[in-house]
Amino acid sequence: MQNVYAELIREQSAGRSCAMATIVAFKGSIPSHGNAKMLVREDGSIAGTVGGGPVEAEAILAAREAMTADRPTMLSFSLNDNPRLDSGMVCGGSLDIYIEPICPKPAVYLFGAGHVGLMVESVARLAGFDTIVVDDRPEFANAERFPHATKVVAEPFEAAMAGLEVGARALVFIATRCHELDGQVLEWALSTPAGYIGMIGSKRKVTTVFTRLQGKGVAPAAFERVHAPVGLDIGADTPEEIAISVVAEFIAWRRRAEAVRPIMRNMRVLADQAHRKEAS
Repeated sequence: MQNVYAELIREQSAGRSCAMATIVAFKGSIPSHGNAKMLVREDGSIAGTVGGGPVEAEAILAAREAMTADRPTMLSFSLNDNPRLDSGMVCGGSLDIYIEPICPKPAVYLFGAGHVGLMVESVARLAGFDTIVVDDRPEFANAERFPHATKVVAEPFEAAMAGLEVGARALVFIATRCHELDGQVLEWALSTPAGYIGMIGSKRKVTTVFTRLQGKGVAPAAFERVHAPVGLDIGADTPEEIAISVVAEFIAWRRRAEAVRPIMRNMRVLADQAHRKEAS
């Protein structure tokens, strides 16, 4: 049997999420033993076991959901009351399985190291995100200005983006100094599996960027992934307030909070509004 702790260390070292499922309580006969553990990887593969059968299958599903939400959960099973879960094992007992997700910090890739970028990096880091700052101006993107960032990249944006590996748990925040650079970064971001993409700017700017990228062949449906204008609607005005609004939306995405009020749910909505005005 695989050592679940060794596999846990392996997954953590690789920067991947996983979840530990542990039998924490039981009564009567169950298909495993008390304190049995099972590690569930991102792809659903496992190390260890909590007994097999339908109970284990449900635990794997719950573990993957816990990784997505980054929240622990408890499962309770009564094999006697639900024969489907017993599935020929003739156990008849009950058990509780605690599922704990072990997820690396999500990384925020901040494109633009100006006043807003500086504040967003600080607030995001305090909220528990790793921060990677990218700007083509060394006087803005440097270790003195961002002493606690995970990484600071001072290169032309095209070169910087070519050297970045962005995963599904990553966030991309775009706040460069002009529309053209914002569009360049957004086009790249849409080619990555980033779980969250946000771009700062007025509704007019967002529509302009959308129109340019659509003219380059980017499908309108692709913009459903984009939060633009980025942030929650708290009436933010200063760079500090904007940073709080933006990072609040980061947190809402991370925690899968559906009840928040974003300024714009996604970029496609704004683009559709613009097209309706043009047609009328």
